[in-house]
Amino acid sequence: MTDSRVYLDANVFIYAIEGSPEVAGPLQRLFELFRTKRGVGVTSELTLAEVLPRATTVQRRLYLDLLIWSRTFDLQPISREVLVETADYRRNAQMPKLPDAIHVVTAIRTGCRTVISADSRLKLPEGFRSLLPDPASVFRIVQDLS
Repeated sequence: MTDSRVYLDANVFIYAIEGSPEVAGPLQRLFELFRTKRGVGVTSELTLAEVLPRATTVQRRLYLDLLIWSRTFDLQPISREVLVETADYRRNAQMPKLPDAIHVVTAIRTGCRTVISADSRLKLPEGFRSLLPDPASVFRIVQDLS
């Protein structure tokens, strides 16, 4: 991997907290690596709005602990600049979904050329790579970052 920052879409956190052990286990090991390498794992504050609505009380606490209180992830704000850039990106890349475009623009702005997402609708710029949050991809990322 040529870069050291990795962007995580909201669905990655859902799989890690709510997914089957086969999927959640490798993601949780990746999160442990991010705990030792602060600033490598990046996501948008939008992730909070995406993961919390359907969360149980226990899951809500896990999400808040993981995303905010643990300081494991570089949680990026949705600023006016991000929104303006997102509007331009949506138009140019023809991305219909606002949340998807916010995630892509945040990855671009933070220098994350690797994006982990289960969303096939993400349209990344040339030179960026999208990886699924599956065990094989997560293992490869852990190997690259170790």
